[in-house]
Amino acid sequence: KVQFHPRNDNKFLVCPMRYAAILVEIGGKHKVLPIDSDGDLNIVASFDRRGQHIYTGNAKGKILVLDINTLTVIASFKITVGTSSATAIKSIEFARRGDSFLVNTADRVIRVYDSKEVLACKKEGDPEPIQKLQDLVNKTTWKKCCFSGDGEYICAGSARQHALYIWEKSVGNFVKILHGTKGELLLDVVCHPVRPIIASISS
Repeated sequence: KVQFHPRNDNKFLVCPMRYAAILVEIGGKHKVLPIDSDGDLNIVASFDRRGQHIYTGNAKGKILVLDINTLTVIASFKITVGTSSATAIKSIEFARRGDSFLVNTADRVIRVYDSKEVLACKKEGDPEPIQKLQDLVNKTTWKKCCFSGDGEYICAGSARQHALYIWEKSVGNFVKILHGTKGELLLDVVCHPVRPIIASISS
């Protein structure tokens, strides 16, 4: 995965498989992002909305928040299921408006967090998600999730079929399923930054 800095086209993140994420500056040096003490290299990484912080997540459920300039860890927390077991972080997605971000995890739950609360909890914090979104009927695994351009809705694509699930963010209520062609697998989904349009790609 590659993601450009939201306000500086000279910087971008690269997340190679089984290697620590890298911050690349065009015409400059690349920097390997620090990893957690557990040494897990299955890393996902994302810039926050303003590009002031980098959020990384690993397969052991740990999320680190790094300062963009110093790459020091300024906040961290772990997503656990039940009392002890952790769940792998599959992706971290930020809204274009507001302070919310989504964490897609291997336990089939999409968690919505407030970045201000996460930063206030500092290192080894325990922030509560604003919402937990899931498909309780079909126990769907999520391939990709994103916010609508205005940040009012959350869209998630199923990993089993070409189906898009939509929730209203303010109250977390389920709104609709959009079905693609039967037999197709969804590869990616993205919301238009301004207009109420969703684009999805199938296999």
